[in-house]
Amino acid sequence: MKQPRVVIYSHPNSEIKSFLTPTEISAFKVEHFKGPLREDSGESLKGLGIIGELVVREIMAIPGVEEIYIKPKEVRMKKRPSISWDEIEKKIIEILDRALRRKEIRVIKKDEPKT
Repeated sequence: MKQPRVVIYSHPNSEIKSFLTPTEISAFKVEHFKGPLREDSGESLKGLGIIGELVVREIMAIPGVEEIYIKPKEVRMKKRPSISWDEIEKKIIEILDRALRRKEIRVIKKDEPKT
């Protein structure tokens, strides 16, 4: 049986969930973002690395997501009470799966032919 790539942890506060990944998807730091993202969030976003920045931008674009705390292997978020997890959870998992696939891509440098 295949292990799930993203493990979901439900917090005592039903508006908060953590999505745990087996691989780091952001830089080794903790950042907090509130929606909607502001222009002055740019430096904090860039500090997460390319994949971490994409994850935050894509998840914050989902209607109902209010806050994100991101760590290398965890994205914890808070949603609006009027939105159910059923409405947004699948989108979040798709975003994280894409991020994990991007993380697995390796750039291979081709050697120049010797003359």
